[in-house]
Amino acid sequence: MAVVAVGLALAWVIGLSQIVVPFALRAGSPHPAEEYPYSNADAAEARADLEAASEPGYSVTSLEERTQEIPGERQIAALAEAYPDHIAETAIRKDQWAARIDDTWYYFARGRMLPHELLDEYQAYTGVRLYRYRTGPAQLPEIDAARAEQLRRRTREREADPPVRHNGFLDALYGVSSAREADQKMERIRFLGLSTRVHPMVVEPLRRVETAIRELMQQDPEIRRFVESLASAGGYSWREIAGTASRSYHSYGIAIDLIPRSYRGSFGYWRWAMQAGVEDWWDVPLEHRWQVPQAVIDAFEAEEFIWGGKWLFFDPIHFEYRPELFILSGYRE
Repeated sequence: MAVVAVGLALAWVIGLSQIVVPFALRAGSPHPAEEYPYSNADAAEARADLEAASEPGYSVTSLEERTQEIPGERQIAALAEAYPDHIAETAIRKDQWAARIDDTWYYFARGRMLPHELLDEYQAYTGVRLYRYRTGPAQLPEIDAARAEQLRRRTREREADPPVRHNGFLDALYGVSSAREADQKMERIRFLGLSTRVHPMVVEPLRRVETAIRELMQQDPEIRRFVESLASAGGYSWREIAGTASRSYHSYGIAIDLIPRSYRGSFGYWRWAMQAGVEDWWDVPLEHRWQVPQAVIDAFEAEEFIWGGKWLFFDPIHFEYRPELFILSGYRE
C-alpha cells in the first residue's frame, strides 16, 4: 500500500486530472476501454470455466452424457437467448458447442468462438469474454502475493505481446465487420443531454436508462450533480482495446463511456494508475478511483449493461450492453 500512496501523491502533484481529461476527450478515441472483466469472487469461478474448457478429448458416449461434459453449453445457450434475432441455431458439432449466425457456425473452442477453419489454431487467440457478472456495489478483489506477482508478469507480457481476439463472431453478431459498415449502421442519439452514436440494438435500452436516471435526478441532488459534471458520452469509436490487438466493443457501438469534465485527482482507468507509478494498481482504494453513484450503476444494470468499475483492470467510466452475461449470472427469470 506504500507504493499506492506514493503513486497517488505523485498523481496529485502533477495534476492527473488535467493530464487525463484531454486524453480521454481526444477526438475519435473516447476511452481505451474494456480490458478485463475479473473483479471479485466470481473471478476464480470464471477462470475455472475457461480452464475446464481447455480439457482435451471428449469420449464418444450418448448425446445426453456428451452434452453434460462438453464445455460451452451455458455460454452458447446464453448467447442464443440474448440475441434471438441474430443467432439462428445452436448445436453440438464436431464435439463442440456451436452457434450459427447466417450461414456460418462459430464454435465455443475453449471460449474463443471460432469458425471451423480456425479450430486447430485456437491457442493463437484470446477468448470472447463470457463470465459471471455480479450486480450491486463493487468490491475490491482479494489479491495474495502469488496472484500479485502473476498480475505483474501478465501485465508485462501483455505489453510485449498484446492478445488477439478473432473478431468474426462479434462482427457477425453485431452486423459490423469494417469501419465503413459501422459508420453506416450507427445511430446518433442524445444521452443525458450529450450527443453520441451507438448501435441500433442499444438505442431503446439506453433510452430506458436515461429515463431512470432523470427520475433519480429529481429526487437526489448527488445524481443531478453527477450528470451535470459530465463532459461527453463516448459511444461508437472504431479502434482496438488499449494494449491489445482486439477490436474494442466501442467499435460495435454497444459500449458507452461517461466522461467527466474533471477526474479531481482520482483514477479513471487502471492504466493511468500504472503510468502514475502505482505498480500494484489493483490495490488502488475505491475512494481513489473515479466514482459513479450506485443508483446510476443500478439503472444501467437494470437494462443489462455491465460496469467496467467492477473489473480487476478497472475502467469506471465504461458501460457495456451484455445481456448474455446477465443470463449466465442467473439474473433473468
